[in-house]
Amino acid sequence: MSIYETAVFIFTGAFLGMVGQLIRVVIGLKKLKERSPSENFGKDIDTKQLVISIFIGVVAGTIAALTLLGEEIDKQTLFTIVAIGYAGTDFIEGFIKKYYVSN
Repeated sequence: MSIYETAVFIFTGAFLGMVGQLIRVVIGLKKLKERSPSENFGKDIDTKQLVISIFIGVVAGTIAALTLLGEEIDKQTLFTIVAIGYAGTDFIEGFIKKYYVSN
């Protein structure tokens, strides 16, 4: 794998991690919309937390891509990185809240 291919794979992983997190965000917004009255919907969204979560999805996707370097790039690999962006963000946020926010 050349340096160019490696860089493209890592950036693709970062993007797919973000996509996984955005799927999680959309699901969360849908649940929030169902619970909140329509006039208060925008007030319940913490944009700072939203941006941080998306960034964490990018980090999770990047870590996944680094872990999967050298693997054949097929649909399964791409969906795996999206899933890691979805689930990995939850894991990383939980870790951060447990060890850094509570202290």
